[in-house]
Amino acid sequence: MKKKTSKCILIGGGRIALSHLPHLICHPNVELVGVIEPNFMLRFMLRKIFRINTFSSLKSLERLNFDSAFVLTPPKLHYFIAKQLLNSGKHVFIEKPMTLNPSESAELLEISKKNNTQFSCGYVYRYHPIFKEIKRILGENKYGYPLSCKISMRGNVVASDSPKSWRNVGKGSGCLYDYGCHVIDLSIFLFGKTESVVCLSKEELYQQGVIDRFSAELNHTGLFKLSSKITCDWSDENVRKAGIEIEIKTKSHNIYSDGQKITISGESFNSYSIRDLDTDVSFYLRGEEFQNQTDDFFESIVDCNLNYLNVEDAVFVDEVILQIYEQVI
Repeated sequence: MKKKTSKCILIGGGRIALSHLPHLICHPNVELVGVIEPNFMLRFMLRKIFRINTFSSLKSLERLNFDSAFVLTPPKLHYFIAKQLLNSGKHVFIEKPMTLNPSESAELLEISKKNNTQFSCGYVYRYHPIFKEIKRILGENKYGYPLSCKISMRGNVVASDSPKSWRNVGKGSGCLYDYGCHVIDLSIFLFGKTESVVCLSKEELYQQGVIDRFSAELNHTGLFKLSSKITCDWSDENVRKAGIEIEIKTKSHNIYSDGQKITISGESFNSYSIRDLDTDVSFYLRGEEFQNQTDDFFESIVDCNLNYLNVEDAVFVDEVILQIYEQVI
């Protein structure tokens, strides 16, 4: 029996939309109704490249027939748009971070639960085969109880001559609201929520009030009671593309991953790559994690099996972000 189809609208046709649009277009349970994007040139290119309907204003939502939406706008617009959608009973996928205010994020979650709508946030790395495997390894406790962890993410996103945009100017900009929230979420995904957060360093390299590098210590309180040190730098000119490294120490082993391979050393040794894991997806573009994330969202809708773990953690991530942002070094 063929599953029902979700009629989806995408709001925001910028760079991240190029990572989501192909998955929506090719998904067997999705009918893409169109894209809302205020920029004329972006609308023109999206129509030409993807042959989809485009609209210039949110007012179009009033006359479009859809039941789900992908919100890919700058973070400062997330709350306003998602609240409107959730209050009208729509299922919502929102890019990270959820909002710039944890109380607003919590409010959106409550609206979603009240209206029985699926609500998810774009923390794509928790759907990555390697990081899912690390979580499985930790759960098995085969190599010992984790005592400490280091997670780092580096990339080459901004430089002194980078053009000004919402990514590197104003509230919600900077590494903390980009790489940072990914690494915070990954730490929570692996070890559970935190009882305290200590910001160790913050650097504003190009714009006042915009954090380009930072490090922090998260003290977890869940099943694994340990401290994880996170470091993020989105202005490393020696890096070609974004990458995450994880190093977990137990009493007897060291578990290391660069996102493509896992190496376990110590009293015993094991090593395997992403090729050794289940990476079977129906559509591949940037990585299996994007398709896995898309499948999870729409399967929850068409199977009427709503889940909120992802977005409950996303609310907590927003709380951690705010603590790091406001702490004085």
